[in-house]
Amino acid sequence: MVNVKEIMASAKVALEKGEKEAAADFLNKGIGLLGTLTQRGVDKVNGASIDRWKERFWFQLEENQLLE
Repeated sequence: MVNVKEIMASAKVALEKGEKEAAADFLNKGIGLLGTLTQRGVDKVNGASIDRWKERFWFQLEENQLLE
């Protein structure tokens, strides 16, 4: 299984480097993965609920003006 925590970490590294497009790609990938996990009935991944992870990814997109 893909590690959601690693995707978030990659997004944060990209943001620190000023690579907003790469960060947006990681964040959107994470949201897509979480949507797939939701459809499969998964409730928890990498120590947190799917809903909590969705909030974290959306927060990063909004806070860094990466919404399209």
